[in-house]
Amino acid sequence: MKVMRSVVIDAPITEVWAVVRNFDGVVNWNAGVTAATLESGSPTQVGAVRKLDIADGSVFRETLLAHSDLEHFYTYNIIASPLPCRNYVSCHRFIEITDGDRTLGVWQGEFDCAEADAAELDAIVGDMIYLAAQQSLNQYLQEKK
Repeated sequence: MKVMRSVVIDAPITEVWAVVRNFDGVVNWNAGVTAATLESGSPTQVGAVRKLDIADGSVFRETLLAHSDLEHFYTYNIIASPLPCRNYVSCHRFIEITDGDRTLGVWQGEFDCAEADAAELDAIVGDMIYLAAQQSLNQYLQEKK
């Protein structure tokens, strides 16, 4: 199954990337994350493992698979979570919008799940995680101005 959400962020890509580039920095801009801890590696090192404590009490563990300061993206997989899916790989990418100082945030993931869980996972992953987090990022950047 594939899930994707995108948001226009009202900040230039240099400001956006400075905030999101560290794998454990998500706690700073994502209101849904209450703690982010690196269990191994450094914040931009492929192979780094992070543990995320979520506001609803759930815990996610993820591994950084790819990271590019040049192309403004990172890719990771989930190694432990309460979601009813497996083989989850996700990419959070940022693209400069040349018409104004804005950035397109694109978050997409692919995973296997039971057909019965597909609609619910689209809503959870797409709306409650990807969309909500990117809206939270946009709000965080606006408040920093």
